[in-house]
This record gives sequence, C-alpha cells and structure tokens, in this order.
Amino acid sequence: MNLTKWLFISSKYLNKEAILTNSETLMYPQIFNYANKISFFIASKFEKGNIIAILSHNSFFFIASYLGVVKSGCIAFLLDPKSSKEELEQYISKSGANCILSENRLLTKLKNTQNNVISETTISLITEEKPIFDFTDKYIGEGDSPAVIMLTSGSSSNKKMVLLSHKNIISNTKSIINYLKLNENDRICVVLPFHYCYGTSLLHSHIHVGGSLFLHNSIFIGTVTKEINEYNCTGFAGVPTTFFILQNKTKFLDNKYIDLRYITQAGGKLASSILKKIKIKIPYVDIYVMYGQTEASARLSYLPPELLLKKIDSIGKGIPGVELKVIDDNNKPVDIGSVGELIAKGENIMLGYLNDEKATKQKLKNGFLHTGDLAKVDRDGFIYIIGRKDDLIKTAGHRVSPYEIESIIITFPGVIACAIVGLEDNLLGESLVAYVVIKSDYDLKEEIFKMCKKKLVSYKQPKHIKIIKSLPINSNMKVDRNILKEKARQEFIRNESGLL
Repeated sequence: MNLTKWLFISSKYLNKEAILTNSETLMYPQIFNYANKISFFIASKFEKGNIIAILSHNSFFFIASYLGVVKSGCIAFLLDPKSSKEELEQYISKSGANCILSENRLLTKLKNTQNNVISETTISLITEEKPIFDFTDKYIGEGDSPAVIMLTSGSSSNKKMVLLSHKNIISNTKSIINYLKLNENDRICVVLPFHYCYGTSLLHSHIHVGGSLFLHNSIFIGTVTKEINEYNCTGFAGVPTTFFILQNKTKFLDNKYIDLRYITQAGGKLASSILKKIKIKIPYVDIYVMYGQTEASARLSYLPPELLLKKIDSIGKGIPGVELKVIDDNNKPVDIGSVGELIAKGENIMLGYLNDEKATKQKLKNGFLHTGDLAKVDRDGFIYIIGRKDDLIKTAGHRVSPYEIESIIITFPGVIACAIVGLEDNLLGESLVAYVVIKSDYDLKEEIFKMCKKKLVSYKQPKHIKIIKSLPINSNMKVDRNILKEKARQEFIRNESGLL
C-alpha cells in the first residue's frame, strides 16, 4: 500500500486535532485534504518516481508537502533546513531532484539552484482550492517502490542518501505503534526535526493511530516543561543532547506531568546516570531506550521500561519483525559477552543508498544490514552497544570506546556533558582528548583528571581535558565528533615527546 494512504486509512475523517502549534491547529480532515491536493498537483506535473525535495522546518507546510509528495508516487527527499547553500546544492545535484518545495523563509538558500522551486506561498494557494477526493490511484507508488530519501547523520561531506520504500516505513511504523502501545488518545510533544528519521517516525506513528502532534518550535527547549502539560502530551521523544539540556538547564525533572505516560530516547547512548535520575524524579513515566539507524527506517530495538534499571546500559532486543545478530569477522554469532558487529534483518531495512552501489553493497550483505556498531549480548539475549567501529580509538595497543569513558566523566558533580575523541599520537597511536561541559565557571579539569585515574585503567585515561561551553551538535542533534577532532588537532601542538 502507498505510505500516505496507509497512514490515513483510519484517521482521515476524524473530527479531532491532528497537528498543533502555539498559534494554530490542523484537524484531520484538513491535513488529509491538503495532502490530497498537493498530491494531485505534483502528479499532474511529474511522472511517478521523480524526486521532489522538501526544504522546511517542522510546520504544517512540511507535513502537508511530505504526505502529498509521497502519495503522488514521487519520492520525497527530506533536506535539512540548517544546511548551507553549498550543501543544499550538493545534495540536490547528487540526488537528481526535479523540483524543490521550499518554506518561504528558506528560499534565499536556493537562489543559485537550476531546479524548479515551488514556494510555500504557491503551495498555500493550491491547498485553498476546492477539495479533490477523486484522486486517481494510477499515479500512486506503493510496496517496494521508493517513497522517501533521508540523509544519514555525520559531517556534510560523508552524508549518504538513504532510499526507503513504502513497505520499509509501514513495517517500521507498525512495530513502533505495537511496542509503544500507541492509540488515538496519544499526543506527542515534538522537538526533533522531521527531516531526521526519528522525527518522521513520530509523525508516521501518530497519524496512523489518529493521535496528535504538538510541534515545539521555540528556540528554547526549556518551554517544553510547560507545553507538555499545557497541550496534554502523553509522550516525549529526545536524543541524548535533549536530555542533557533539559536536566541541567531547566526544571524538567522537577515538574509534575499530568498526562505524560512515556518518554523515548534514541539517537545515541544516554549516560546511565541520567537515565536513573529521570526514572527517580518521574517514576510514573515509562522510559523506552531505543536504537536504530536511518537505514532501518528509524528503529531496530527497544528496551522495555520495566527492565530499564535491570538492563540500564542495554538497547534491548529487536523490535517486532526485526532480527538482530552480533557476529564475528567470520560472520558467526559471537559468544556471550564477546564483541562483534551488530547486523539486522527485516522489512524495514532500506532499499539502498541512492546512486551509490558500492556503499550499498558494503552495508547490505546476505540480506542483513551491517550497522557498523560493535556490540555484545548477555545471557538473556539483551544487546549492549560498545561503540561504532569508526569511533573506536586505538591507543597504546588497545581499542577504546569513547562512550565508556564519557559515562564515567558524566557522573562527576558539576559535569553536564562530555565527548571523547582520539588525537594522532606518535607514541600511543592515538591519545584521548576529553571535551567537557560544566555547570559553573570553575575549572574542574584537575578534579576530573584525578577521578579518571581512580576509575579507569591507564590507557583509558584522557591525556587532555578541555572545558568548553557546549558540544558541537549536528543537524540530527547528535554530538559532531568530526568537529571536535579537528578542534583537537588545532588546539594541541606537537611537543618534544611527539604528542599532539
């Protein structure tokens, strides 16, 4: 089935709020009607399978355009509105997009593009026309045909374009609805961008069950502490940086939430100390730790809330319909407690990378997605991520996971956030550099050094600790380690011992 048709299969005529902001509300019949009109417009101008890029922040415009393009049988390419003009030109050129639907305030970023640009104003005029409910199905893409292109995380130079089918996303959305027990009474507070697979998964799941989405669009994330109650939100989703900020910069954990029944966390490992603090402060809210990749349409595993404290560092097990394995270099399952690569199989796994057959073959082997994440499995079958292959730091003959060291430093009183990167070192191979964000102006560097010497073996101890105001965050709200690595190269000069 076509993704958009499936999303609205039970909700299109519901007389209830679908999308809310601080100033406006869209009912289900409205958003369905808008998507239908945009779909008809796109299908009348472009052949099925054409790529239509969408450049927009979270908004009514984004949602209607996205759902309309997907229903038309064309492929929606979700661009990051924070990208530079040069980056956008690069992505659009590489994708071969035939047209860009753009929010008005972002049109200046597209001045140099040779592509057809359709503005938010034009789309608004289309949605004001008479209703079109007899849209012919002959244009509609479905099943294994491509529906969406999303960019992976990472620096702008190495982002890949992930091609997802209608079936991929429908399969993943069914699983998410299943384990989160979502229904039409649920309302999610959205702080994650919709161009990011975690963000779009919120949109897909709630529209299908007839729930609602409140779009938090303030530059100050702290307002969610009031908005969750004000808009009767039952769910909240975030990445590690979301919870770092909420815990240390707001009164998020001191509030009493009336309707909130669950929190989801994905997009990287959140320190166990923070997870425990959230559970202690708001024990009546279920906390779902999750794991996924863009290549998997969003989600691969989850840890049931009732096991949070018992399996605090685990990503859980595969979601319904997904098979997960941890394998060694010979593609054999590893022994309990041994480290290998996590691989995944299911209907949610991508078609491949757009225009990159070589990278696709490296990622998809024998029917499995090779995640590039190193993991181990305990006796109960629960999976623990050790770190990404690319992020492991080779120091003094050992492979070290930055996450292990970060989880120690983050427990130090006054520390808000921490990121560890490797720095080229003639003696050690790589030395460890810790970038640390603290609450006060007082320099805790020496105290952190002392703690690391007590709690970590010598080769896991940072050689450099740098106190900074904030960690660099990429468009998917993850720590940008590439920026930190370059920062380390520039800040530490080679000395007599050969260290940088």
